[in-house]
Amino acid sequence: MGVCAWIYGDAALEETFARIAGAGYDGIEIPGEPHRWTAGELRRLLTAAGLAPLGLTASCGFPATRRDLAHPDPGIRRDAVGYLVDCLHLAAEIGAPLVQMLPSGETRLAPLATREQEWAWSVSAMQQAGREAARCGVRISIEPLNRYEAYLVTNAADAQAYVTAVGSPWVGMTLDCFHANLEEPDIAASIRAAGPCLWHLHVADTNRRGLGHGHLDLAPIGEALDAIGYPGAVVLEVMPPGPDPFQSIKDQHSSAILDGYLHDSLAPLRTHLGTDHS
Repeated sequence: MGVCAWIYGDAALEETFARIAGAGYDGIEIPGEPHRWTAGELRRLLTAAGLAPLGLTASCGFPATRRDLAHPDPGIRRDAVGYLVDCLHLAAEIGAPLVQMLPSGETRLAPLATREQEWAWSVSAMQQAGREAARCGVRISIEPLNRYEAYLVTNAADAQAYVTAVGSPWVGMTLDCFHANLEEPDIAASIRAAGPCLWHLHVADTNRRGLGHGHLDLAPIGEALDAIGYPGAVVLEVMPPGPDPFQSIKDQHSSAILDGYLHDSLAPLRTHLGTDHS
């Protein structure tokens, strides 16, 4: 059981690690900013907090960054691959098993060329990164985002088709229960359909708050994970209420609200999605 560190915004990473460990979680998903922290610094923080590195979260906001694998500009695609490769190297150095990556730029809601062209460009770019993933021994897990945050891969079926097109044993998929609540007719059925393609799971309630603050039914999700023999981490990715889905820290109260969500969510996670829940 882990937590995405990015939800605490620009807080000092040492403080964020301490919050997550203090709430009783086992691991952490670290922001994918390979030039912001050294591997040595991250290893030191992980050891001090007693947390396992569960992955890196690639940040692909566009046009704020040039991290768009599907962009018509080949220079932007090269930059995106380079960024992903840097994340893979950092993950390898700190012992993280995977890097989360988006098939297209976040906040870009329509193709600039055609969807077919951008799909092909993204798949080709991911194949390049997949070869480096094999050399590093670190997997890439692509995440479908809901239609209000991205456009190329928005649901589990899209993600499976994308992974199949890439054709690398080092590229699989993440399912995020918040996005899935918007896009999947039946989250548990989507998990069963994904099967061994599913490598990583993000969890938040239906309003992206802590578990118990919405209407997400965890029981069938846990049963579906059992049915596929899910081997990966379960990572809480929650946000305080308020506008702007891309900015977690809204005001001076946000961090305390997040602390409460972490506390509220741990028992339901262990009950329904933990290794001993069945």
